[in-house]
Amino acid sequence: MSDALAIAIVCPTPWPPGDDLAWAVRAQADALAAAGHRVTVIAPGLTRASLAAGRSLLARAEGGDAAALLAAPGAPLVVCAGRAIRAGRARHVAGPLDLAAGLEAALRHGPFHVVHVHEPLAPSPALTALRHTPAATVATFHRPLKGVAFLGPLVQRAIGRVDVRIAGSRIAQRAAQQILPGEDVVLPAAAADPGPPAGNGIAIVARGRDRAGLRFALAVVRGLPPEARRTVTVMGPREAPWRTRAAVPKALRGVVEVVEDSGPEAWRRTLAAASVVLLGTAEDVDGPVARMAMAGGRVLVAPRGAEADELLRHGHDALVLPPFTRDAWTTAVVDLMGEPGRRSALGAAAAASVPSPAEAAHRLEEVYRRAIARRGHRRSDPGARVVADLRVRPAANADPARLAAACRDAGLDVVAIAAPALEPARRVAAAAPPGLTVIVGQEVASADGLVVGLFLTEEVPAGLSFADTAGRIRAQGGVVVAPHPSTGEVPSAEVLRDLADMVDCFELVTAAAGPAGLEAGRAARRLGIVVSAASVTAVPDALGAVGVSMRPFQDGRDFVEALAEAELVRPRRGRRARRARARTVATDT
Repeated sequence: MSDALAIAIVCPTPWPPGDDLAWAVRAQADALAAAGHRVTVIAPGLTRASLAAGRSLLARAEGGDAAALLAAPGAPLVVCAGRAIRAGRARHVAGPLDLAAGLEAALRHGPFHVVHVHEPLAPSPALTALRHTPAATVATFHRPLKGVAFLGPLVQRAIGRVDVRIAGSRIAQRAAQQILPGEDVVLPAAAADPGPPAGNGIAIVARGRDRAGLRFALAVVRGLPPEARRTVTVMGPREAPWRTRAAVPKALRGVVEVVEDSGPEAWRRTLAAASVVLLGTAEDVDGPVARMAMAGGRVLVAPRGAEADELLRHGHDALVLPPFTRDAWTTAVVDLMGEPGRRSALGAAAAASVPSPAEAAHRLEEVYRRAIARRGHRRSDPGARVVADLRVRPAANADPARLAAACRDAGLDVVAIAAPALEPARRVAAAAPPGLTVIVGQEVASADGLVVGLFLTEEVPAGLSFADTAGRIRAQGGVVVAPHPSTGEVPSAEVLRDLADMVDCFELVTAAAGPAGLEAGRAARRLGIVVSAASVTAVPDALGAVGVSMRPFQDGRDFVEALAEAELVRPRRGRRARRARARTVATDT
């Protein structure tokens, strides 16, 4: 085995597992741990005991014991980072504020090589919490989510911080790319083999909330001759299992066993004696029980649709029939029961199409190492930190050398110089002492208000619209900053809302705002907003009054990613230089 990885898997749904996603995360964590990796699962907790244990681990990590969050090889460690809240009669979701703080602590202090977020568009702060980790990042899209077509630039920017995206199927890949275009690796979900069937029975899987599929599948079984329905097990929706029992017709009540959906052990029990599995609705086709049935060589009979045609490869390893056509289904099941050779061939093809947990873990490890390599190209020293003041306004008669020296004396490693022209910033960059990086910037008076551009090589003319100004900045690899309203006439809220996707960061913290500004900026960061902090001064005593502590960066795009995970700080004056030489980030080409 190659070197073991320290992996954090972020599950957006509560722990202990109670839904398909959490069960999938547990199976993945177990498989990776069995392969020798150190796997930590971070999730919202349901019980007081799990929350207390998780908070104790987080407190130890924040106190300097980073290894507290690191699992021992071979056994996953579960850290409940926040409280789950009830959302309906039988459903829980992550408590966003509580979980956000816990995730921030876990991802900032945990010594992980990889952070893997599942279902990144689910209602959870897990995606935006990625800005707190220096580790490589991976996200998996499992199923198309409804109601996310309106996703704005904040979520797009958060997804942009992910090093590798995974889709659980081609359907999930297409759905994700319609909303958030990008490159996805398709890794089909794994399933454990439940063992060979102990008989020649039938299982009905109709777990969707629409019970029409359950009633239809029961009607098909009722129409079978007695010798074709020796044993029948039924798994209906997780909520209110008594309704599944009530749906069983009187003619079948001595034959049918209803199994309550409580997780993998219940799925195995449902499939134990079955050689044929009826899927009541299209929703069941891409479910974990269907995958487990295929892994165990069972024959699936499924309703025709996009999911069945693609996931079950019609005509190869399942029977895909028109939905709600009782006669066609009854005939197909009778034929299957009378043809053991055909059942065996279809079952073998089904089993070959589903990866085992060990195979899936091996492929996932390859993806993780690819993500680490990508992150390594962008981040040569993830442990290094620099302190930056991200907008300094030089006076017209300022001495560039004295201004640069004052920035270094103020404890700054990085300073962004922005005036109405580029020349002042270029002069400061040329005069910078060792250890000070100067970002060349410009304050541009657009027709809609002040816009700040950083990492510029060419001046942007004044008087253009906000959109054109931002476009000119981005065309040269620059960064668009929306300045603080107290520092000038800035674009209106309407303009910023309409063109938010053209803004890379918002200057929400300035020296004039004081401690209240720092707290407001930190709150905005927790909401996923990329926040800039700047003194907006050239007075030596005010330089570095506020700033950010961030990892080193290579260019404008990398700067935005680094800023998204930075900490807002008040720099200490007179700090020792961290680097041996000055570096100009943007100069004349």
